[in-house]
Amino acid sequence: MSNPRLLALQTGLPARCYPQETITDFYIDLLRKQGKPREQAIRKIMAHSGVASRYSVVEPQFFETVKTTQQRNERYMLEALPLAEEVIRSGLERVGVAPQQIDSLIIVSCTGFNVPGLDLLLARALGMSTSLSRTCIFGMGCYGAFPGIKRALESVQADPNRLALMLSIELCTLHLQFDPSVETVVSTSLFGDGAGMVLVGGAQSALQGPTLLDSETFCDYQTLDQMSFTVTDHGFRMYLSSYIPDVLAANVVTFVSRLLSRHHLPVDAVKFWAIHPGSKRIVDYIQAELT
Repeated sequence: MSNPRLLALQTGLPARCYPQETITDFYIDLLRKQGKPREQAIRKIMAHSGVASRYSVVEPQFFETVKTTQQRNERYMLEALPLAEEVIRSGLERVGVAPQQIDSLIIVSCTGFNVPGLDLLLARALGMSTSLSRTCIFGMGCYGAFPGIKRALESVQADPNRLALMLSIELCTLHLQFDPSVETVVSTSLFGDGAGMVLVGGAQSALQGPTLLDSETFCDYQTLDQMSFTVTDHGFRMYLSSYIPDVLAANVVTFVSRLLSRHHLPVDAVKFWAIHPGSKRIVDYIQAELT
């Protein structure tokens, strides 16, 4: 069986971009108005995040009044559709593929939800085939794009003539939480808004691209309490344990070695790594283990 190929890759960002210092000042100001000042601790966490600026679909004034989950989700649906459409159109145009040629559409997100969802709304907006196969992956968090790509691979492996498109979109800033706890401030210091798409096709496709050889999954079920994304009345609350970098560092070499060993490759044979930047510490810890 021939391996599928990555035919197109495209990312997109909202128009609004804010320096980390601006976000910090705004966040502290709103906490101060709520009688929750922890300015010194917040500034320290924000300054050490390794983040210089972030993109957002909303203006700061959006949070000057308390927003319910419904209000945040309504804004998600309003903003996600045009951003997702722009990313898909740009990615397909670069390789000369029309939206009508897509056979499978996979949508990944955990920061907003509705029915009809982005899958149907995008298919209509882009004029996709009425026989389009659709899959929505919700609630898998930061790594959701990976099972999304795996679903695209499976679609193409079942029929090498198919084209599968995976779109991942997260609008994290809609769920800003005004809680001065260390865990909340850490998550507040990191995440922004954006979208990305990949187009996957069979090895016999007229388009050229990198071959997708293999994948690997490892779940440490003893650490489920280290990270959570919980629905509340006022948005989704993110929790990140300070031990996450240690957990990843302890497991990453074994995990990567298991994948590479199937192709008779040592870890040091890999010259470039693409790591999800869950935090500066995570990137630093994994870099130390893999180099």
